[in-house]
Amino acid sequence: MESEHDEPKQAAQEALEDNVTLENKTPGIGRGKVFLGLAVAAVVIVSAYFATRRGALTPATGSATSAAITLVTSDRADVDCVSAKDLNGLRCGFSTEIANWQGDEQNKLKPFFTTDRRMYLIPGLFLEPAVAARYRSEPPNKPREQLKRFTAQCQIKVIGKLAGVRTHWIANAAWSDPQDIDVATVSSCKIEG
Repeated sequence: MESEHDEPKQAAQEALEDNVTLENKTPGIGRGKVFLGLAVAAVVIVSAYFATRRGALTPATGSATSAAITLVTSDRADVDCVSAKDLNGLRCGFSTEIANWQGDEQNKLKPFFTTDRRMYLIPGLFLEPAVAARYRSEPPNKPREQLKRFTAQCQIKVIGKLAGVRTHWIANAAWSDPQDIDVATVSSCKIEG
C-alpha cells in the first residue's frame, strides 16, 4: 500500500519521464546545433571584417597600386611636413618647425590624402604632367574655399615610411602631432573633376 508521501514522488517521477520522452520526440535545438550556429556566425563576422579591412591596408613597400588623391591647387604651397630624417634623399619641407629645407620640389615630400583617407608623403606631385596642367588651369590666386577640389588618379608606389612626421594643411598653421607616414612616388596621373 502506498502512503500519502509516495504519491507526490511518483507523480514527479512520471512527469519527469513524460518530459524526457517528449524531448526525444520533439525536434529542437540541441547544444551541438547551437555551437555549430555560433561557429558559423563567428566565421562570417571575421570574414566580413577582413574583407572590409583589405581596402584599408597600405600597399606593401615596393608594390604599386592605383590611388585617388584629393587636391586643390593651393595644396602646392600650403601643405607641408616636418622631419629631420630623409628617405633616399627625399625630405620634408621643414627639418624643424621653423627651419625650412630649400631643396628641389621633385625631392620635397608633402602630405596628401587619398579619397579613402590614407595619407602619404609624396615628392613632386604637382610636377606630374596632368597635375601640373590642372594647376595652370586654376592658379591658387583666390581664397582656398573658392578653389575647386579635384582628384588625381595615379599609380602609387610605397617606397618606405618616415617616423615622427608632423604635418600641416595650411601655410603657417599649427603642426600636427607626430605620426608615422608611408612615403610614396606617383606616376601616370589622370585628373578627375
